[in-house]
Amino acid sequence: MRAILIDPVTQTVTVVDYSGDYREIYALLSDKDHGLDVTAFDCVRLNATDAIYIDDNGLLNDPKYFFMWKGYAQPLAGRGLILATDVEGETIGTNLNLKWVARQVSFGKFKVQGFEHGAYDREDGMHVIWNRPVFGPAEGE
Repeated sequence: MRAILIDPVTQTVTVVDYSGDYREIYALLSDKDHGLDVTAFDCVRLNATDAIYIDDNGLLNDPKYFFMWKGYAQPLAGRGLILATDVEGETIGTNLNLKWVARQVSFGKFKVQGFEHGAYDREDGMHVIWNRPVFGPAEGE
């Protein structure tokens, strides 16, 4: 099935074939030659059907490669893989236009300087604990 790979190492956005086996997501997101060894992934939802799969631990491993998605609040570490889901939640190929996706992506150099942490109680009584990465310029930038 059709997927779109965002690669900040080569600074490219390309169509790739995804077999449908979730284990292949790890392989497509990894690039061991550049320190990208993905063992867990998460999704950043783009719309009702499409999402970018990213390295769930990417910000914790002193990342060197980042990309930004237009309108998303922070840089994303490592590679991104865009796939979609059907109405039953099954993974399917994306129909997003490659040129449009490329216009939403930019590449940058950052350094994760640490994390801010906090907690608060919601009006409904739920206790919420949060953390947020703090970015700065890459070393030598």
